[in-house]
Amino acid sequence: MANIVKKTKVLLSHKKRRGARKGGDKVLTEDTTQRPKQKTLYHFSTSYFFLSSVRIDLNTGGNMEETKTKKISHKMRRRKTGDDVVNFFLVTIERFYDSSAAKQNANAAKAKPTTTVPPEVEKVVEKFVKYATESGIETLRQESRVVLDFQPTPKSYQKFSSMPDRNRFPGIPCLDETRVIIEQPDPNANTYIHANRVKLDKAERVYILTQGPKENSIEDFWRMIFQEQCAGVVMLCNYYEDGMQKCDEFFPTENGGYKYYGKMFVNNKKVDHLDQHDIYTLEILPDGCSNSILTRLAHCTTWPDKAVPCSGRMVLRLLKWMQALDALASVTVISGAGVGRAGTYLAIEQVCTRLFKGVEASVKEVAIEIRKQRAHAISNELQYFFIYSTVLDYIRAKIPKYHHVVSKFYNELSQAI
Repeated sequence: MANIVKKTKVLLSHKKRRGARKGGDKVLTEDTTQRPKQKTLYHFSTSYFFLSSVRIDLNTGGNMEETKTKKISHKMRRRKTGDDVVNFFLVTIERFYDSSAAKQNANAAKAKPTTTVPPEVEKVVEKFVKYATESGIETLRQESRVVLDFQPTPKSYQKFSSMPDRNRFPGIPCLDETRVIIEQPDPNANTYIHANRVKLDKAERVYILTQGPKENSIEDFWRMIFQEQCAGVVMLCNYYEDGMQKCDEFFPTENGGYKYYGKMFVNNKKVDHLDQHDIYTLEILPDGCSNSILTRLAHCTTWPDKAVPCSGRMVLRLLKWMQALDALASVTVISGAGVGRAGTYLAIEQVCTRLFKGVEASVKEVAIEIRKQRAHAISNELQYFFIYSTVLDYIRAKIPKYHHVVSKFYNELSQAI
């Protein structure tokens, strides 16, 4: 502080000029014509003291600069001489920097380093990054073939075969073992929907992967959401893609809009339009029931069918949104067939979650675990590579030291595909 005061005295004594204002107030202005980089204005009056900008050279050779204007009220009871003004300024600047330093120290004590991760997390993340970046693209390609060739056992889908009008694509079966059975008040009503529960090892929540609702299954879809108490719905397809219908309009998209789908009431309470996706807050209420539920639906419009987005950032934003939901509540993921994009998204979410809980995660094992419960989940090699690249993107965002090695992986991948 003594050094600051000493150097401030030098600044104030350097080519200063004095003038008189009406009422006897003093104006002290530093001549800055010779030092354009050190623009400093000190204005004193009998009512207020304005500090517009202060730049002080420190012993280390660095600068301390306060750019925010500070207004300090101070009643000056008598007319100041030049020395009085200087002394007043020095006392004020001492108090100003003492206060700022105290605040900075307090904030520094509270702040948490953004790149610090627990040792157990660092260990599994390092292992994952090393495998992904050092195995080579050809090894990952062979790994994807193993996953894409995997078929669940037992492979039974009798209900799927008996309800062809409820299936959007005849070549995408719905496994009997894990399918969601709709609980209907009428025992003779339909209980089938093309949707499978996916319960993954070490996952707290249950996921439901489903096709884009058809016109004749919209009521069943919302009954499933209510029955499973889903906190969130992730919709990864558009209604039409490449001239083919991938999903019927199954909820009111206008803020304040509402509609009955059979005996299921859906009320749009709020719409948030965000970058690359929209968030809808929907109230769901079966006819004859007095207790509704709220679910939030995120609709992503930039993930092309049978392909991948331009980058994984959109997916990571969705993951962040989903992580804010009730950790134990079910989440439903929709894509056209409910397998390619839906399975890829779930694999990314699971690998990222496991790694940052300090649990080892293998893309291959997670993908196979999903395909055991939802046939054909993750449809092609490109989507499989996208799992790796997006997880690495997530790691790079959390731990910047991996930036270089992840960028190198991206370059190798772009050349290979």
